[in-house]
Amino acid sequence: MKIYADILLAINFSMDLISLFITSAVMRRRPHKKRMLVSAGIGGIYGVFAVVLPMNAVLSAIIGVFVSFLMCMIAFYEKSIKRLTALYIIYWGTSACLGGFMSILYSFLNKILAEYIKNYSYTQAYTGARFFIVVALAVLISIILGKFFTSEKEIKEVRLSATINEKCFEIKGLCDSGNLLTEPISGKCVILVTEKSQLGKEICKIDDIYKRYIPFSSVGGKGMIKGVVPSSIKIEGIERTAIVAPVSTNDFAGYEACIPMSLV
Repeated sequence: MKIYADILLAINFSMDLISLFITSAVMRRRPHKKRMLVSAGIGGIYGVFAVVLPMNAVLSAIIGVFVSFLMCMIAFYEKSIKRLTALYIIYWGTSACLGGFMSILYSFLNKILAEYIKNYSYTQAYTGARFFIVVALAVLISIILGKFFTSEKEIKEVRLSATINEKCFEIKGLCDSGNLLTEPISGKCVILVTEKSQLGKEICKIDDIYKRYIPFSSVGGKGMIKGVVPSSIKIEGIERTAIVAPVSTNDFAGYEACIPMSLV
């Protein structure tokens, strides 16, 4: 059986990129275009060498696990081992499901195309099925790359500087038009920060009696968060007035703060 390295590389690259993109969507991570492309490229190259080089099943499995883990590290740059492991498991599950789907699609196309190809031969059906698979993957990759470029334009990174208890904290935040949270009494906009950030930890130290209570309603239900009004707050160097409230989320698409669009 002939193996076309360029076709194999293209298919493996496409499958890996799609799997990484789905993983980032499931884990609500902001896809990093360059890192994902490099990671998918490593996976594509490994896929070719795995077929060409003679390796036993055990060695192939060990190397496959190592390469997959390396791909996740490069694509997501996650420092937490727990979250990196979760990303790795989801990536593996996505790759397995996607691989199984493609195998079923190959078999289905072989049978369908065989009925329409004159002078039927398995080679002709296989070639036709392979052509349609490559075209389908190319379309998916185009959509994903389009998402990369679009999301890169839509996401706006801003610098946040807040002074609390005579301590100044500087973090990078995500400007989000979906953050419409305000305090009912004063009407001040609410900036959300992660509890794990230095700013979030400092706010958590303050007694609740000095905090503002902000009710919220989301898909997950209703609740109450507690925040404070910093003695000074700047967004991109411009003085603003807002409430800063820590929440238990790990991050906001890779950032430590979620800033309302109206403040920028």
